[in-house]
Amino acid sequence: MPGEARNVALLALAALDSGTGVPLTRLAKQLDVRLSTLVRELAPLSDAKLGLEPGPGWVRLYFDGDNRWLVAITDLGRAQMNEQ
Repeated sequence: MPGEARNVALLALAALDSGTGVPLTRLAKQLDVRLSTLVRELAPLSDAKLGLEPGPGWVRLYFDGDNRWLVAITDLGRAQMNEQ
């Protein structure tokens, strides 16, 4: 899911996320990709530190406490999508 496919994932997330996040399983199904692939591609877009530098903070991956992992697009992510 490099490059252009990552942008497709961000666009799909922006369309699905109404501000409360989207279950990772739903987004993976929408994009027809494996869940592990989706997490691996979205993690560098979060603010997680990979190496010495944090990511851009375009998405937020989090556990909701009901045994679900969610992903949300941040304001920075929406701004990035508007620039493209």
